[in-house]
Amino acid sequence: MMMKRLLPLALLLGFAAQASLPLPAGMVETTFRATAEEIANPERGMYVWAADNLVAWTQQQADAQFRAGYRIVYAPVRLDAYAGGPLPEILLAGLSEGFATARRAGLKLIPRFLYNYPAGETGYQAAQDAPLDRVVGHIGQLKPVLAANADVIAYLQAGFVGAWGEWHTSSNNLTLPAARTRIRDALLDALPPDRFLQVRYPPYLMAWAPQAPRWRDGSAASRIGVHNDCFMASRTDVGTYSDDAATRQRERDYVAALSAAAPFGAETCNPADEASPTPRTHCDDILREGRRFGLTYLNDTYYRFLFHTRWEAQGCMAEVKRSMGYRFELMTLRHSATVAAGRSGELALTVRNSGWARAFNPRGVLLLLKHRDTGAVVRIALASIDPRDWLPGVVSNATARFTVPGGTPAGAYEVLLALPDGAPALAGDVRYSVRPANAEDPARSQAWEEKLGAFHAGTTLRIH
Repeated sequence: MMMKRLLPLALLLGFAAQASLPLPAGMVETTFRATAEEIANPERGMYVWAADNLVAWTQQQADAQFRAGYRIVYAPVRLDAYAGGPLPEILLAGLSEGFATARRAGLKLIPRFLYNYPAGETGYQAAQDAPLDRVVGHIGQLKPVLAANADVIAYLQAGFVGAWGEWHTSSNNLTLPAARTRIRDALLDALPPDRFLQVRYPPYLMAWAPQAPRWRDGSAASRIGVHNDCFMASRTDVGTYSDDAATRQRERDYVAALSAAAPFGAETCNPADEASPTPRTHCDDILREGRRFGLTYLNDTYYRFLFHTRWEAQGCMAEVKRSMGYRFELMTLRHSATVAAGRSGELALTVRNSGWARAFNPRGVLLLLKHRDTGAVVRIALASIDPRDWLPGVVSNATARFTVPGGTPAGAYEVLLALPDGAPALAGDVRYSVRPANAEDPARSQAWEEKLGAFHAGTTLRIH
């Protein structure tokens, strides 16, 4: 315990010693201040629904959700009418338009395909899904749509099986080991390899991989996270975990470890289906469990009565909102002061991820050079830096060599940093660029430039 208390001090002393070292010749350096402001950033945070069916979602609704500060939207896709046959082209076209709606709005989706949606939390036992071969056939039909729209898919919930697509109470025995594994494999095959699947029940994940996978270790298990649809609602999270205390502890430990490799998302729920539930509703609970499980996203509208309203009353809602997912704070930047066109320079960046989770989907890092006189912008990719490596609660150091394009006009250039989306279709859309959690400082010329989707470092690089 004493060692844990001393470690942060040792880190601080190390940074202080580093800061006191003389700056190498030909380099400039700056520091940044963090902000406590909640910042709407892609693929994280509170979510709302895309209507009750993605194909019914309108552009007006999507645009309003973006203006309200949401960046991630849950997108149920109802397949009730097609459990007995193939998916019609009109549905597939409607799904493509739903994804296009998200793209036009600057949003990302969490799709879930389902064959039923019971009205209450106690009347789901009669819910009907589809036979195994039909489910696998539907997934095969959806594969081209998912591939074409992976850029606006944040995470895919497994769906298809049982009531609400939650992988319980299946009318076609789809939760049996062989069936659920076949569905898992079909979903992973349909989903581009840089996107994550999420499953409701930890025991299924543990059966597939008894040891929690490591980040991008190449296994199927490393592409599957958890969506807990009754987060903190009872001792078992209403059936998410085992009734047996020892087993439940192992399952919770597994999910906590898994969150380092795959995304954990959640919604709270009404524990009406569990006898004498003991929901964990205090600020201490959400702050502790949000951090432990690496909470990346949470339903903003359900179940507010027991949870959200209490967090608001107890004063922690702002912390919850800003902590979900990643939260990148620039700390220091060092770069070459002068570089000739066509030649290389050096850059070193220190970033703290003060969020509860890592970033899971591909994302670039760009060095932007803005000519002080003409305003012309030069964009240079820093391919050796991957924001997905910036772990929660950790200060990370990254270095890169960059080349100024030949023919770049000479002059003084303002230095900016950008974190654009990793998908080529969205890389130029600044709405999908991550804004760092840093305070603007006019005295130091540090500010967010919205039209570029980049943060001004307040330093200058001269090109000759």
